Amino acid sequence: MLWFLSLAAGLALAFVTYGRRAPRAVFALRTVAGTLAIALLLDAPLAPARPLAPWIALDVSLSWRTVDSSAFTNARASADSALRAGGDSLLLFGTRVRGDTAPSVPSDVSSRVTELVEAARSLGRPVTLITDGRIEDADRLADLPVGSMLVVHEGEARSDLAIAAFDPPRAAVIGDSLDVVVLLRAGSGGAAERTATLMLGNRLLGTVRVDSLSVFGEREVTWRVAVPAVEGTQRLRVSLNAGDAVVANDSADAPLLVTGTATIAFVSTSPDQDARFALAVLRGTQRGAVRAYQRVAPGQWREGDALRAVPEDAVRRAVEQAALVVLHGDTSYFGPPRRRARGALVLMPPSDGNEEFYVLSAGDSPLRAALGDLPFDALPPLRVGAPVTGASLPALLARRARRGEDRTVVALQEGPPRVATIPAAGFWRWRTRGGRPAEAFDAVWGSIFDWVTTTARTTGADAESPRLSMELVPGPATVRSGPVGTGPVRDLAPRARGAWWLAALALLALCGEWVMRRRIGWR
Repeated sequence: MLWFLSLAAGLALAFVTYGRRAPRAVFALRTVAGTLAIALLLDAPLAPARPLAPWIALDVSLSWRTVDSSAFTNARASADSALRAGGDSLLLFGTRVRGDTAPSVPSDVSSRVTELVEAARSLGRPVTLITDGRIEDADRLADLPVGSMLVVHEGEARSDLAIAAFDPPRAAVIGDSLDVVVLLRAGSGGAAERTATLMLGNRLLGTVRVDSLSVFGEREVTWRVAVPAVEGTQRLRVSLNAGDAVVANDSADAPLLVTGTATIAFVSTSPDQDARFALAVLRGTQRGAVRAYQRVAPGQWREGDALRAVPEDAVRRAVEQAALVVLHGDTSYFGPPRRRARGALVLMPPSDGNEEFYVLSAGDSPLRAALGDLPFDALPPLRVGAPVTGASLPALLARRARRGEDRTVVALQEGPPRVATIPAAGFWRWRTRGGRPAEAFDAVWGSIFDWVTTTARTTGADAESPRLSMELVPGPATVRSGPVGTGPVRDLAPRARGAWWLAALALLALCGEWVMRRRIGWR
């Protein structure tokens, strides 16, 4: 097509220059020179198109184990056939992309193609991708170069029941009631009746009978159990009895820290709306066992939503032993908080006065990224107490009636342990107003609780996730066999700009035209 356009442009140039009055030789030389010049400008090909040979990419993720065992064998045979038919090289993909021989057993814990797509697109090389059809980022396949192909081996339907989701609490207090929820999913051939068992260490906590399920059907199983008196980190394990072909997805476990006291203690000497809503955010963002204590009268303490009476000594022990302590009201009720508590601290001292302060900006602190986009113009005013003493980082700043000097609303102090001080009250107005102010309330308190507990999360039970690979959970294929890709493909055919002799030929044609024009008396 480019050569056709070049020829048409060359003829048009010769006709515009000479019309019908020029000798044929002069007309022809001008046409040749114009055609070659336009071809060089358009970089026209000098041979038929020769695209790069495709890469042969084989999926080696664990999801093959949820389908018929012969499916991966057939996939390996397809890869060998594609290589013999002109494929460039074999690549393995899953968790990462690498060049290697096909394994006998797939083992990657994810099925991602983004890295493969980026490499193929940068080189303009098509890909023949062989998979079981379960790809996490299947939307990226459209970016493959034109000429790419998907070959899907789904295998035969088989009966299977797998644990699809298991995310229990990370900590619990002895004697508390613990809700453990497990999501089960059937395979491509449905699932027969099974029995699910919940264990804590060597202790049996309960069993549940699970009725049969249809193809890819799901069912939620819930245990409500009392936490036994076994202090320390125990393995909480859920398992299914034998009964299907895929054993690897029949169990999952996670660490559970069992303690005699709460790992997070929320203590309020003067309960109010600020304490109520902050406690709700704490329970929603932290994975540990949260105990809330409220002083309802001098010497009278209540615990939990049921307001169960507890002695003051029990509250004092909770403050001394908890990994995170939130003190609201009289923060020195049990003595200097930094001496009394061994864990991270969030201090919410009383804020006297009736002057209104408006939060206007985020300070230079580790929370700047999280708090910098708050809707400051929409936030109701706060009452701000005495300035925070000692070295601290201002995370949130306010001004009286939006004028005057900045006052710190949230102050952070590095540890260990980390301490956050909030010398302000009236946040509850943000929460009750709804909309963006309510979202700002959750963002502020969630960021504070996350920051003070960050160092603690790198150790202990919170550092470990449930041992459950989603690649072993059965599910329908996300892609089908067929052509795929819209990206450009690289052409190996030589191009006009790489042939110096074309420019020389165009120059010779122009010289010949000039010589013939001189002979016939034209300038």
